[in-house]
Amino acid sequence: MDRRTFGKKVSVIAAAIAGSGALAACGGGDDDAVGATPTTPPTAPLTPLPTVRFSTDRLVLSEPMLQLPTADTVRVVWFTEFEGKDHQVRYGASFDRAVPATSRKMSRMYEDKTSKVTGRTYTGVTERDIWRHEATVTGLTAGVRVPYVAVSSDGTKAMRSDDNTLQALPAVGQTTRLLLTSDLQLKKMAAANYERVAETLAPIDGVLFAGDLVNVPNRASEWFDNNVPDAPPFFAAMQGTMTKWQPTSTYTGGALLQNAWIMPILGNHEYSGRWRPQTNDLGTMFNDPQPLWYAEMRYAQQAATINPTNDPKVRATWIADNSFETISYEEMFTLPEGPDGKRYYSQRLGDVHVIAMDGNRIWRGWGANSKGKLSETLADVNNPDAWGFGDFQFWPFGKGSRQYTWLQGVLDSAEFKSAKYKIVMVHQSVFGLGDNAIPTMAQTKVSFDYEDTNGQRRILGPLALPISPATWASDIQPIIAAKRMRYVKYDYPLAEDVWKTDIEPLLVAAGVQLVHVGHSHLWCRSKVGNLNYIETSNVGNTYGAYVAGLAPKRTAIPAVSATQPHTSLTWNQADYPLDGDPHGRPIVAPNLRNVMAELAGTGNVPFLSSNDITAYSVFDSKAGTISSYAFDTRYPARAPIKFDEFPLIG
Repeated sequence: MDRRTFGKKVSVIAAAIAGSGALAACGGGDDDAVGATPTTPPTAPLTPLPTVRFSTDRLVLSEPMLQLPTADTVRVVWFTEFEGKDHQVRYGASFDRAVPATSRKMSRMYEDKTSKVTGRTYTGVTERDIWRHEATVTGLTAGVRVPYVAVSSDGTKAMRSDDNTLQALPAVGQTTRLLLTSDLQLKKMAAANYERVAETLAPIDGVLFAGDLVNVPNRASEWFDNNVPDAPPFFAAMQGTMTKWQPTSTYTGGALLQNAWIMPILGNHEYSGRWRPQTNDLGTMFNDPQPLWYAEMRYAQQAATINPTNDPKVRATWIADNSFETISYEEMFTLPEGPDGKRYYSQRLGDVHVIAMDGNRIWRGWGANSKGKLSETLADVNNPDAWGFGDFQFWPFGKGSRQYTWLQGVLDSAEFKSAKYKIVMVHQSVFGLGDNAIPTMAQTKVSFDYEDTNGQRRILGPLALPISPATWASDIQPIIAAKRMRYVKYDYPLAEDVWKTDIEPLLVAAGVQLVHVGHSHLWCRSKVGNLNYIETSNVGNTYGAYVAGLAPKRTAIPAVSATQPHTSLTWNQADYPLDGDPHGRPIVAPNLRNVMAELAGTGNVPFLSSNDITAYSVFDSKAGTISSYAFDTRYPARAPIKFDEFPLIG
């Protein structure tokens, strides 16, 4: 089927929903074949479907999305700003089957003075009562798409979603088409990107979203109803409802999540820092995490006061509120789970095995004398409660970690080994041309410039984070207490990149064919042995690509100069390459068309990096290929361009 004719195909689907059985899944044979009716008995008697649509009520915050497919079930999830009643999913050829939804209130959905919601203003950090509804549809058959709608009542009127289709996990041998995407983050081109995906490639079976869904994860409007032009909220962009929240929007977004399961992973923007709503706004709290080891050490020092009854829940809450958390992400999505819950997981999708990893760290700025990647603010150098601890990793993932041991087990499993295609998702730049490709994923090292009790300059370190409580108490706390610390410096040795030394060799040896990453908001790819890397995160904007021989370069690492007489510490310039992949991986140029040359006039460059031209990629298990497309958002009437395609085998 020509995917440019999908607009015409909608009428075919609608007709099938209205008068026929369930639809066969895309790629399972004839796209428009009629499938079997689910075997679950009907719930009787059923009331007629409501005529009022979700799209007409602003208290219905999303259309339904699909989650956690199994061999014969799938979850349907949607959100409202009322508790309501009678939430259910109706499904089958005549919508003559029903399953009730369970509802729960989201626990950390807030707004603040910077939130933009039509008809509302907020001053301090204000909670929003947002309810999540989830129903499990059973009795499904692999390869068969089943019509469904979600239904809710606000207590006075009943409403329904538009007509959609759902499906179970694909069977081995069934064609599966997966969108590879990431980094939506309210960025201006996101709605255009997903609208073109829906027009040219739908129906998509699944969405592999490699992190950074929003900017501030506890700000509700970033997920649902932000009304700032050119700043699309997550669900509006991915469900084609932009004009509900931004009536003048040029692009509507794409109706993807209603008909395709989404499997996201954590990005650094799904982590939020210390919870201090009485003094800080949501953005400040998001960007204010501290390492878990430091929060645990501080708790131990104050436990008798904080938690005199030694309640484990009090301990866990205090440590999370004083380090970092992923509450909103975890409550938002129903996902497969690994040893640490939803942080990382694996999922077999027919011929495809997907491994979703958590390789995240906080992103800090580059200032040499500020709370950033390289150092701490000079004014706070003796106040570790104000430190950022550099680009610290939230959780370990290298050798010796729980995630590494789990990954070894997955790679050794029969389910993984028998898959035709093997894909890994990780958010942060483990390869690539972006500014965010450095520092590499080395464990942060810290050095301290201080004065001893005789007034002599001393250097302590470099010490690898985390620092043990014993070392902190004996070597660091006395310096801080006496206010003798002069400078705190962080390093990320290139040769100690955890991904390059620990993870990449493991994946290559296991036959993984693709690593799908985000974070730098561009398109580029590389290949190491039979392992392909692709960053296809230029869905909304870009942060630049940096190639040898081209200007500009990446951020330069400062050296000690007359403007920095307060320290003798400096950085090894070789640890922070100014261009290219940090480890010299070859960058593969687009092999069909060079859209940067054609549309941006840059000349032939091996990447797509633009604030006007957006990229999206799809994996087709029948062809075994990753195909990438570009769309120039300045010209809405133009068709997207397929600019790259490569096989995962061969």
